[in-house]
Amino acid sequence: MAVTDSDWGSNGPAAAVCGSVKFDRQHSVSLSTLNFKSHSYFDRALALRHVRRTDDALMKISPLLRRLGGLRRNQRGTVAVIAALCAPLLAMAVGFAIDLANASYVNQRIAEAADTAVLAAVSQSAANAGGGYSNTAWLQAYGTEMFQNNTSNLPVTPTMSLSVVSNGGSGVKATLTYNANVPTYFGGLIGMTTMPVSGTVSATANPVTYINYYIIVDISQSMGIGATATDMQNLYNVTKYDNNSTDGEPGCVFGCHVPLSGQTKSTEQLAHNPDHGFPASTLRIDSAVSAIKSIISAAQANAGSQQNIKIGLYTMSEDPTVATPPYINTVATLSANYTALTTAAGTIDLGNNNVSGRGDTNFPSQLSAFNSTILPANGTGATAASPQNYVFIITDGVEDTYGASCTDTHCTSVFDSTQCTPLKAKATVGVIYTTYLPIYQNNGTSGTQDAAYAALVNSFNRVTAPATTTPIQQALTACASNGTYYYEASDGPAITTGMNALFASSLQAARLTQ
Repeated sequence: MAVTDSDWGSNGPAAAVCGSVKFDRQHSVSLSTLNFKSHSYFDRALALRHVRRTDDALMKISPLLRRLGGLRRNQRGTVAVIAALCAPLLAMAVGFAIDLANASYVNQRIAEAADTAVLAAVSQSAANAGGGYSNTAWLQAYGTEMFQNNTSNLPVTPTMSLSVVSNGGSGVKATLTYNANVPTYFGGLIGMTTMPVSGTVSATANPVTYINYYIIVDISQSMGIGATATDMQNLYNVTKYDNNSTDGEPGCVFGCHVPLSGQTKSTEQLAHNPDHGFPASTLRIDSAVSAIKSIISAAQANAGSQQNIKIGLYTMSEDPTVATPPYINTVATLSANYTALTTAAGTIDLGNNNVSGRGDTNFPSQLSAFNSTILPANGTGATAASPQNYVFIITDGVEDTYGASCTDTHCTSVFDSTQCTPLKAKATVGVIYTTYLPIYQNNGTSGTQDAAYAALVNSFNRVTAPATTTPIQQALTACASNGTYYYEASDGPAITTGMNALFASSLQAARLTQ
């Protein structure tokens, strides 16, 4: 409380001194606890003496308090002390980082050498040099030498273990494990003279299989039939409208290549380029071309960078327009130029026929010529010099002969499966049988092309007990290497399906046997 002159009586100067007591840093004592209301002067004097003694005691310790406060405020030199204490630790951390970076660099170099070694061990070039993927000892030695050469300039000599084993199929798997102790520059200060590094890498290779496909297409006039019942209907309608018929029949479902007697256009022309708004018709030969193009695309998708799948295109028909016809026609020689093959396939068309409708299939001469002049011996598929051979034949299975069953100047017989025996000694043979569809029913029943067509094939296209299949089916099944390589195609789309199935089967078999 405040002390006034009235409280101290006539001692005004004393009251002025003792009215408020303050010390440095707000050290103060409040006078409100002192009772100056005593009734005697002695009591007041005694109280004042108490205050003065307290003040004297506080004044004596105030210098010490000030010094302690100064120490709390003064932080100069602290960073230097901390830095001095941490410097050894920082130096060790920097040194450890340098050692770690060096070990990481060396490990990366070793890992790169390991990657190169396992890839080399399973490479096609290594397999070719060692006689194939079955020689795993050669591949292992080859990869080991590659690793050692690529790590010879490193500051350490890593230990390694390389194994090359069969992957359960026709390929191999190489696995390399390495270890090394990289010397340190600073780690020795704490007893770490080396840093260990290690790793494991592996590579698997399914070997490239070299395959040659020989595709032979029957381009006789029977391949000019409408590919489906709808195509037959369309071709019949347009030939009827154009009065482009022969033998007095109202229309025709044969897309013959050459205009016959009484025709202003060939039925093939009307099939592909109809007039008067009629829809175009797809012929069996068109479907065969589409199927071949699909095989070329599949080969391109499956071929490796070494162009291991090649295709050759051939046609067979006995061209009546030349005196000595080639029995087998080469459309494209073996090639992995898939763009050029696709273009060449687009040129395949029906063979020539004469005004008598002749455009013959002579299987014995054609297949014999192919076997003797074009088809080489079969290989293992392990190298480009030893490819596996596949021969795919697209045909309706009826050939033109002489002196056999004859109708409308045509003499025909069923395909002779023994003609395939020499082929199967050199290749896997696949067959797509383009089955004979019933001719469009509105045509005449006699004296016409359609009627003649039915007469030519009927005897070969019916089942006779105890057999369960037709003579054509029996012959073409026997021509194929086995049942996996025999397909029947009742219409155009089925030809493409059959060709794709043949290709898939052959590709799988080739990889399994390599």
